Amino acid sequence: MNLSELYANPHEVSFLHSRYYVEGCLVGACACPEIPLPDVWLPWVIKQHNQIQNAAQADQITNELFNYFKHCLAQMNNSTLVLPEYVKYLGEFEKDRPLREWCKGLLMAHSAREQFWQGAWRKMQQQDPKLAPQMAKDLKHCLLMFSTFADPNETLRDAEVKSLDQAQALRDNMPLIAQSLNDTLTTYVNLAGKLATYLPNQFETFKQD
Repeated sequence: MNLSELYANPHEVSFLHSRYYVEGCLVGACACPEIPLPDVWLPWVIKQHNQIQNAAQADQITNELFNYFKHCLAQMNNSTLVLPEYVKYLGEFEKDRPLREWCKGLLMAHSAREQFWQGAWRKMQQQDPKLAPQMAKDLKHCLLMFSTFADPNETLRDAEVKSLDQAQALRDNMPLIAQSLNDTLTTYVNLAGKLATYLPNQFETFKQD
């Protein structure tokens, strides 16, 4: 399942961010240790407010977004979530737009829910402090990967400031590095799941609602 049908008529959803951004955003929302309700994440996907034509249109769009949200959450619970087909690094600015926007959407959701990540993190440190170093390393790596491909050109420019040779090596290796994005997503989701165990009844509460 994806949001391609929702975006089949661009005019109907022109007030939303791109499909790629929205799908990344909803994955990021689902992957928060404390899962946000729709009234929290719906504003994240809207680019221009007050553009909805009527209540029927609003209900249709909201239902499709919520169904995709539930679909992603179910895949996370079943350990079957994978990157969308379009999340690929091709080394060309325009062709990499889907990858960039998906990563930006996920990172926006993470940033918006950072206090909840931190809250779960504090509880984990209180109960199982020995887990913190490796989990911190893994989370830092995940966010670095998503940030790298949210703007590959900026990543390469920053590398050039430090060393032209290192920047060239990074440029050469970007396609190979991108191949691990799926593993990165799995690690990110697993981290969220582990942290959620320190916040009782998160997934159960969502299912009951």
